[in-house]
Amino acid sequence: MNKLLVFLSLLLALGLSGVADAAPAAPAATAPSAYADYLQKLDSLTKAAIAPPTQNLDWPGSGAAGSTIAIARSLLGRPVVWGGASPAEGFDCSGLVQYVFRQAGINLPRTADLQFLVGRTVSPAALRPGDLVYYTTYEPGASHVGIYIGADKFIHTSYSKGVVAIADINDAYFVQRFYGAKRIG
Repeated sequence: MNKLLVFLSLLLALGLSGVADAAPAAPAATAPSAYADYLQKLDSLTKAAIAPPTQNLDWPGSGAAGSTIAIARSLLGRPVVWGGASPAEGFDCSGLVQYVFRQAGINLPRTADLQFLVGRTVSPAALRPGDLVYYTTYEPGASHVGIYIGADKFIHTSYSKGVVAIADINDAYFVQRFYGAKRIG
Protein backbone atom coordinates (compact mmCIF):
# COMPACT_ATOMS: atom_id res chain seq x y z
CA MET A 1 0.00 0.00 0.00
CA ASN A 2 1.28 3.44 -0.83
CA LYS A 3 2.78 4.82 2.40
CA LEU A 4 1.96 8.40 1.50
CA LEU A 5 -1.69 7.47 0.94
CA VAL A 6 -1.81 5.68 4.30
CA PHE A 7 -0.19 8.66 6.02
CA LEU A 8 -2.60 11.14 4.45
CA SER A 9 -5.54 8.88 5.35
CA LEU A 10 -4.35 8.78 8.94
CA LEU A 11 -4.01 12.55 9.04
CA LEU A 12 -7.55 12.96 7.74
CA ALA A 13 -8.91 10.26 10.05
CA LEU A 14 -7.30 11.88 13.06
CA GLY A 15 -8.65 15.26 12.08
CA LEU A 16 -5.15 16.68 11.52
CA SER A 17 -5.13 17.76 15.18
CA GLY A 18 -1.78 17.26 16.81
CA VAL A 19 -0.64 14.79 14.19
CA ALA A 20 1.22 17.31 12.10
CA ASP A 21 3.53 18.04 15.02
CA ALA A 22 4.28 14.33 15.47
CA ALA A 23 4.71 13.55 11.77
CA PRO A 24 8.17 13.81 10.25
CA ALA A 25 8.73 16.76 7.98
CA ALA A 26 8.74 16.12 4.24
CA PRO A 27 12.19 15.08 3.11
CA ALA A 28 14.51 17.44 1.34
CA ALA A 29 15.39 16.27 -2.12
CA THR A 30 19.09 16.38 -1.29
CA ALA A 31 20.07 13.05 0.26
CA PRO A 32 18.70 9.56 -0.41
CA SER A 33 19.43 8.57 3.20
CA ALA A 34 17.22 11.41 4.48
CA TYR A 35 14.38 10.08 2.35
CA ALA A 36 14.96 6.53 3.66
CA ASP A 37 14.88 7.86 7.23
CA TYR A 38 11.66 9.73 6.41
CA LEU A 39 10.04 6.54 5.04
CA GLN A 40 11.13 4.57 8.10
CA LYS A 41 9.61 7.18 10.45
CA LEU A 42 6.44 7.28 8.36
CA ASP A 43 6.21 3.48 8.47
CA SER A 44 6.58 3.42 12.26
CA LEU A 45 3.89 6.13 12.66
CA THR A 46 1.54 4.20 10.39
CA LYS A 47 2.10 0.92 12.23
CA ALA A 48 1.60 2.60 15.61
CA ALA A 49 -1.64 4.20 14.47
CA ILE A 50 -3.24 0.95 13.28
CA ALA A 51 -1.42 -1.60 15.42
CA PRO A 52 -3.67 -4.19 17.03
CA PRO A 53 -4.06 -4.00 20.78
CA THR A 54 -1.60 -5.96 22.86
CA GLN A 55 -4.09 -6.99 25.52
CA ASN A 56 -6.49 -9.91 25.06
CA LEU A 57 -10.06 -9.55 26.16
CA ASP A 58 -11.47 -12.11 28.56
CA TRP A 59 -14.72 -13.68 27.38
CA PRO A 60 -17.59 -13.58 28.05
CA GLY A 61 -18.55 -10.61 30.21
CA SER A 62 -15.57 -10.62 32.53
CA GLY A 63 -12.21 -8.90 32.60
CA ALA A 64 -11.63 -6.37 29.85
CA ALA A 65 -14.80 -7.32 27.93
CA GLY A 66 -16.92 -6.80 31.02
CA SER A 67 -15.24 -3.51 31.80
CA THR A 68 -15.75 -2.18 28.25
CA ILE A 69 -19.47 -2.87 28.56
CA ALA A 70 -19.65 -1.32 32.04
CA ILE A 71 -17.80 1.77 30.82
CA ALA A 72 -20.03 2.04 27.73
CA ARG A 73 -23.18 1.68 29.87
CA SER A 74 -21.95 4.48 32.14
CA LEU A 75 -21.92 6.78 29.10
CA LEU A 76 -25.54 6.20 28.09
CA GLY A 77 -27.30 9.54 27.63
CA ARG A 78 -24.11 11.50 26.85
CA PRO A 79 -24.57 13.87 23.91
CA VAL A 80 -23.68 12.92 20.36
CA VAL A 81 -21.22 15.38 18.83
CA TRP A 82 -19.53 14.92 15.46
CA GLY A 83 -15.81 14.54 16.20
CA GLY A 84 -16.44 14.13 19.94
CA ALA A 85 -14.26 11.70 21.88
CA SER A 86 -14.79 12.42 25.59
CA PRO A 87 -17.58 12.53 28.16
CA ALA A 88 -17.02 16.27 28.58
CA GLU A 89 -17.53 17.15 24.90
CA GLY A 90 -19.75 14.24 23.81
CA PHE A 91 -19.04 11.46 21.34
CA ASP A 92 -19.29 10.36 17.78
CA CYS A 93 -19.43 6.60 17.22
CA SER A 94 -15.72 5.89 16.82
CA GLY A 95 -14.80 8.39 19.52
CA LEU A 96 -17.07 6.49 21.90
CA VAL A 97 -15.50 3.14 21.00
CA GLN A 98 -11.96 4.51 21.21
CA TYR A 99 -12.66 6.14 24.60
CA VAL A 100 -14.33 3.04 26.08
CA PHE A 101 -11.58 0.68 24.97
CA ARG A 102 -8.84 3.10 26.09
CA GLN A 103 -10.40 3.19 29.57
CA ALA A 104 -10.12 -0.62 29.54
CA GLY A 105 -6.42 -0.36 28.56
CA ILE A 106 -6.81 -1.09 24.85
CA ASN A 107 -5.73 1.41 22.20
CA LEU A 108 -7.74 1.61 18.99
CA PRO A 109 -7.50 3.96 16.01
CA ARG A 110 -9.79 7.01 15.98
CA THR A 111 -12.18 6.35 13.08
CA ALA A 112 -14.61 3.51 12.37
CA ASP A 113 -12.94 2.56 9.08
CA LEU A 114 -9.51 2.28 10.75
CA GLN A 115 -10.98 0.49 13.78
CA PHE A 116 -12.46 -2.04 11.35
CA LEU A 117 -8.91 -3.00 10.32
CA VAL A 118 -8.19 -4.22 13.87
CA GLY A 119 -9.28 -7.50 15.37
CA ARG A 120 -10.69 -10.76 14.10
CA THR A 121 -13.82 -10.96 11.96
CA VAL A 122 -16.76 -12.71 13.62
CA SER A 123 -20.12 -13.69 12.18
CA PRO A 124 -23.29 -12.11 13.57
CA ALA A 125 -24.27 -15.54 14.96
CA ALA A 126 -21.00 -15.69 16.95
CA LEU A 127 -21.18 -12.21 18.53
CA ARG A 128 -20.06 -11.95 22.14
CA PRO A 129 -20.37 -9.01 24.52
CA GLY A 130 -17.57 -6.54 23.82
CA ASP A 131 -17.40 -7.26 20.07
CA LEU A 132 -17.61 -4.30 17.72
CA VAL A 133 -20.41 -4.11 15.15
CA TYR A 134 -19.99 -1.98 12.04
CA TYR A 135 -22.48 -0.40 9.68
CA THR A 136 -22.39 1.45 6.37
CA THR A 137 -24.27 4.69 6.97
CA TYR A 138 -23.21 8.06 5.55
CA GLU A 139 -20.42 6.69 3.33
CA PRO A 140 -19.44 3.30 1.87
CA GLY A 141 -17.57 0.93 4.14
CA ALA A 142 -17.40 0.93 7.92
CA SER A 143 -18.78 4.37 8.78
CA HIS A 144 -20.62 3.59 12.03
CA VAL A 145 -19.57 1.39 14.95
CA GLY A 146 -21.07 0.21 18.21
CA ILE A 147 -20.23 -2.12 21.10
CA TYR A 148 -22.24 -5.34 21.27
CA ILE A 149 -23.61 -5.95 24.79
CA GLY A 150 -25.52 -9.21 24.24
CA ALA A 151 -29.17 -10.11 23.64
CA ASP A 152 -28.97 -8.58 20.11
CA LYS A 153 -28.26 -5.10 21.55
CA PHE A 154 -25.37 -2.70 21.12
CA ILE A 155 -24.35 0.68 22.52
CA HIS A 156 -23.67 3.40 19.97
CA THR A 157 -24.15 7.07 19.27
CA SER A 158 -27.71 7.56 18.09
CA TYR A 159 -27.89 10.66 15.92
CA SER A 160 -31.69 10.37 15.79
CA LYS A 161 -31.87 10.50 19.60
CA GLY A 162 -28.85 12.80 20.00
CA VAL A 163 -27.32 10.68 22.77
CA VAL A 164 -25.34 7.52 23.43
CA ALA A 165 -28.03 4.84 23.42
CA ILE A 166 -28.78 1.14 23.12
CA ALA A 167 -29.99 -0.17 19.75
CA ASP A 168 -31.17 -3.53 18.47
CA ILE A 169 -29.12 -5.22 15.75
CA ASN A 170 -32.39 -6.60 14.34
CA ASP A 171 -33.81 -3.12 13.69
CA ALA A 172 -34.47 -2.88 9.94
CA TYR A 173 -32.22 0.19 9.65
CA PHE A 174 -29.22 -1.71 11.03
CA VAL A 175 -29.97 -5.02 9.29
CA GLN A 176 -29.88 -3.25 5.90
CA ARG A 177 -26.62 -1.48 6.72
CA PHE A 178 -24.64 -4.21 8.53
CA TYR A 179 -21.01 -4.18 7.36
CA GLY A 180 -19.31 -6.64 9.71
CA ALA A 181 -18.23 -7.44 13.24
CA LYS A 182 -14.82 -7.66 14.87
CA ARG A 183 -13.46 -9.16 18.06
CA ILE A 184 -10.58 -7.29 19.63
CA GLY A 185 -8.03 -9.54 21.32
